[in-house]
Amino acid sequence: MKEKANAGRASLLKKVLPLFLSAAMLLSVSACTQSAKNDGGEDEVYNGKMEFTWDGELAASDVTKADSLRMLTATDDFGRTFDPVAGDKEDKDRYVGLFYFLWQGQHTGQQQGIYDISAMLENGDPELWETKNNAVSPVAQYHYWGEPLYGYYNSTDEWVLRKHIELLTLAGVDFLVFDTTNGFEYFDVLNVLLPIMQEYYDAGWDVPKFMFYTNSNSAEVVRRLYEGYATDIAGQSDIYNDGIYKDGRYRDLWFAPNDKPMIVAVTEENGGASDQGSAAALTKAEDSDLLEFFEVKESQWPNTGVENSNGFPWVQFSRPNSAFGEVINVSVAQHNKLPFSDAALSAELADLMWGRGYTSANGADHSNDAINSGLNFEEQWDNAIAADVKYTFITGWNEWIALKSVGAPGNGQYLDGGNYERPFFVDTFNREFSRDVEMMKGGYFDNFYLQMARNIRDYKTVTLTDAVRSDYKSIDISTGLTQWNAVKDVYYDFSGDAIERNSIGMSSTVTYTDTSNRNDIEEVRVASDAENIYFLVQCKDNIQVELTRGNWMNILISVNGSSDAGWNGYNFLVNRTPSANGLTTVDKLVAEGSSGVAYQSSGKAYVTVNGRYMQYCIPKTSLGITGEYRIDFKVLDNVTDMTDLASFYTTGDACPAGRMNYAYYGK
Repeated sequence: MKEKANAGRASLLKKVLPLFLSAAMLLSVSACTQSAKNDGGEDEVYNGKMEFTWDGELAASDVTKADSLRMLTATDDFGRTFDPVAGDKEDKDRYVGLFYFLWQGQHTGQQQGIYDISAMLENGDPELWETKNNAVSPVAQYHYWGEPLYGYYNSTDEWVLRKHIELLTLAGVDFLVFDTTNGFEYFDVLNVLLPIMQEYYDAGWDVPKFMFYTNSNSAEVVRRLYEGYATDIAGQSDIYNDGIYKDGRYRDLWFAPNDKPMIVAVTEENGGASDQGSAAALTKAEDSDLLEFFEVKESQWPNTGVENSNGFPWVQFSRPNSAFGEVINVSVAQHNKLPFSDAALSAELADLMWGRGYTSANGADHSNDAINSGLNFEEQWDNAIAADVKYTFITGWNEWIALKSVGAPGNGQYLDGGNYERPFFVDTFNREFSRDVEMMKGGYFDNFYLQMARNIRDYKTVTLTDAVRSDYKSIDISTGLTQWNAVKDVYYDFSGDAIERNSIGMSSTVTYTDTSNRNDIEEVRVASDAENIYFLVQCKDNIQVELTRGNWMNILISVNGSSDAGWNGYNFLVNRTPSANGLTTVDKLVAEGSSGVAYQSSGKAYVTVNGRYMQYCIPKTSLGITGEYRIDFKVLDNVTDMTDLASFYTTGDACPAGRMNYAYYGK
């Protein structure tokens, strides 16, 4: 009897269990679909319609853009990560500045083409070291040490400038220090850049403020920046440039931590800290109004032998890097033996130069890993964080170029056989002996950018130790939008960053175009219940639907703590294969080869669209999520190569930009 009873129970389970599992599966997606089965047994999602019913307006959230940036995360190629933060340290003020260069393409009467030193070195071009004016590497022409990720761009390229300000805001940079040390103000660039910064500031973003670093002809440059001029440097009387300060232009953006706009200049109090003489100096007799208007920091050069207590160093030729009063410089590399190109003269000299892989403990490391991971930069940051002074000044973002000069560069002991007529490049030379943080094409890619962002957080912020997990909130994605008004997990993206590109490059011989901008993402809200995770994505304009290419309004998800390595840290891709009825795919990502990715079906999800809003419902079972969890995610549209992380910076739109992500905590 007992055996018959057990057999009966087993038979009953065989009949009931499939029904139970089917009901459970239907229940798990019921909030997503509210669907029935058609005669063919397939899902009839919203009666075959992707469009949801609009039931009201989406209210503005009280979550600020600064709040959302605290939830940023990222991992670089060396496994170095940063996580969400609780906020800024409150014991004292801390500011991070970044040397920003305005000069690409601005000396057009001089520049004849694009000249890339690294490409020449790779090709073994002997013309690089010739003193005659050859076509491959002409004398008195600006040469790139390598290729920026955004190409050999012109500094007036709005497409590039918008991306710069977005990336630097995400990284937590407080102020930009515009390089006007060579006596040029670059008003043509400022007239494009500053309105972009003002636009984003007005939209609620904590964009970097700005100041200027003057040195050559310092007094005159300060006067021009203050009041403008009606005649340019070449004496053309039809040129007029408005001053930045006299009429209060862009006052919101002035870096003025002590109520006066800060500027770096040479004054009569400089004492020889700058390499410029007294003729360049602001004086109390002639410039008392300017000295009163500005908070003036002294131009501090690294090789004068004079340290001004009020100096603002842009690089240091001493290790460790130490504070000048309340300022410390953090540089990517240092041309301590002058010039950087001399590192190519001998292996011995290369070991003495402080390139990207150099550390005080181990000396020069010329390996790709040492260079690309920024061992030198990391050591400089360690010293700055330990010093913990008010201002940390980074050199630099986007220098990229150096003039090919001929003669004696002032480093006579390393001249080749006493040859005082040889080419040299002072400040940049190649990937190892250069000091740009901005992303490069190939090479170190974005590792210095992510390294900078991580260290800025270590310097300024408090680690998040007790994350607030989202309360359960079920969303019916067949309707909207008022149900999202109660959602508190809100994340923002820059509106206006997804624009068409059409600009000449550094030289008029190069033009850059890009038309991959499609849907400009502005905001993302996330909610969850016991079964599903829901996303609402808001775009600037009505969403353009594209069902056939696999790169329409995707979500990349990393499940924190997952045992699966995934692809570049991402475990799942949502919406790779959407259908017109709102049923879409969740694919598991598996790295394949050195850079490829394979897709394995992990389940279904559901999407609806109306106007500029798109809703997603993703069952947790599709993501392998149980219990408390954290996901890191990004929303992408029209990224032209979903297998190439560089495309996350250069095509379509990404929220957040590049390979940063936002974190969401659920239960």
